[in-house]
Amino acid sequence: MDANIVILGASVRAAAQSAIRARMSPYGIDLFADQDLRAACPATRIDRYPSEFLRALAAAPHVPWMYTGGLENYPRLLARLAALRSLWGNGPEVCRRVRDPAGLHNVLLRTGFRTPNLRRQSSGLTVPAAASDPRSFVVKPRRGSGGQGVRFARKTDLPQPPPSTVLQRYIAGESGSAVFVAARGQATLLGITRQLVGRDFGLQAEFAYAGTIAPLVVSPEELQTLERLGRVLAREFGLVGLFGVDFVRAHGEVWVIEINPRYTASVEVLERVHGLPLVASHVEACTVGSLPHDGPRPDGGDSPEFAGKLIVYARRTVVIPQESIGADLADIPSAGQTIHPGHPIATVFAAGRSHDEVFERLRARADALHSQLEITEGFST
Repeated sequence: MDANIVILGASVRAAAQSAIRARMSPYGIDLFADQDLRAACPATRIDRYPSEFLRALAAAPHVPWMYTGGLENYPRLLARLAALRSLWGNGPEVCRRVRDPAGLHNVLLRTGFRTPNLRRQSSGLTVPAAASDPRSFVVKPRRGSGGQGVRFARKTDLPQPPPSTVLQRYIAGESGSAVFVAARGQATLLGITRQLVGRDFGLQAEFAYAGTIAPLVVSPEELQTLERLGRVLAREFGLVGLFGVDFVRAHGEVWVIEINPRYTASVEVLERVHGLPLVASHVEACTVGSLPHDGPRPDGGDSPEFAGKLIVYARRTVVIPQESIGADLADIPSAGQTIHPGHPIATVFAAGRSHDEVFERLRARADALHSQLEITEGFST
């Protein structure tokens, strides 16, 4: 069957499978072209991120395209890509505005939302003079995605952060993500998830995205805040299609951390909980401006079960064996591929009757995968 959508990003397997469930025919372009992506649809792997997307899209089928993380950080490239094919998603100007920390910070404060203080070079946003503990702040790359490169601040970062970074006050609490779909200045909240990060699993990259558990059950007040937030963001920035909001729950309040104006990693887990191909909602919002009216309850109240996924990062250098590395895995690397420490090996999934049960099952499946690969490499556990 001929492709009718091209999906670009650092990793597109989840979005491609969602498109297939929506009875679409995707063509994938990413950094991995993993086994399960190639089994699901035609796929091209790039080596130079993100510049090589231009060549790859030019050679792909002449159909509309959408993107996953972190192309939102390259608005000039988005403009060049959009000149090649019709874009189903947020264009360069929307991304430039919503990914500008100072601009987003000002919009959130003006519209009554909680968001951490921040500072960047050559901005008027200041760190309070009384701030002396560097771990009260985190340093974030301006073009970061998935928490990569985020770290606690050092004394040398105060009060002026390094170039191309932002200094943001650290809010201790539960990390979450809300997924919306937007069109014509309106937005529908599709689901709320708990975000797992590196420090939950002892990774050196403490803030790197590690996984998702859904649904995250929130209070009625928090739900109202998130629903209003989606509407405000859609109106203020002209967002269209799927987008995500990373936040922290602390002291009974929702603190907005950043906006991801595209298909996010949380979408796949929401689809497992609710059984809906949300790429279909994305395409409808982008093409005809329609939003779902009878979708799942965003607080997860209509789901009897929780679901989760976890990215398993290599602890040491491993070589993928010829035999299968397990069932219910995704983002499966090719046999013989070398995975270096700190790089993703694969994604594991689990379901259960509570957040804690899912978390422990994810941890156990990650440990089992590590053990299998260590035995294959001749290590003992």
